[in-house]
Amino acid sequence: MKNLKIQMISALLALVVSLTPHATASELSFRISNDSIGGGLESNISESDLFAGFEHLYKDKDDAINISNINLHTKGQTVAGNMPTTVMIGLEATHMKEGAFKGSAIAFGGNIRLNIPAAPGLSFETRLHYAPDIVAYGDSDRFTRARAQLNYRVIKSADISAGYQYLNTGIKGGKDRTFESGLYLGLKLVF
Repeated sequence: MKNLKIQMISALLALVVSLTPHATASELSFRISNDSIGGGLESNISESDLFAGFEHLYKDKDDAINISNINLHTKGQTVAGNMPTTVMIGLEATHMKEGAFKGSAIAFGGNIRLNIPAAPGLSFETRLHYAPDIVAYGDSDRFTRARAQLNYRVIKSADISAGYQYLNTGIKGGKDRTFESGLYLGLKLVF
């Protein structure tokens, strides 16, 4: 387990170091609820449409829950129902740990952010990633991460948000385990 933590930290540091000289836009986000805290960093790679990032969630329970992922998405602009829309599609590699449970998954999915023209600064955002059994490893036999939030741009470089997130995995030979299912408050810094 110690080696896995060292590998995850090394991978994160390598990702941050490799992105820093080539990043043209970055977002740092934080989410907090009554019993969990999480956040992440996403950066644009050079001047391409690719974004790479890292997220971590910690939940305070009898056995602490730690869920980390690295992700890679392509990002583009479109319009949905006359609302400016940002779409991200890609994948994330996730590692989950709670007590003796250790699982990993490669989840496919994306993110949609709708800006509401009638209310400048207000947007609605959803994020969904799913990994079937074939790309779930260790004690996990599938994985689902979903998030929906309402954002308000306070200033050009900062959003506040409120939302709901859901993290669930199937367990080999056991019942599903929901790591998180609840409301949170968030902050995003754009630089």
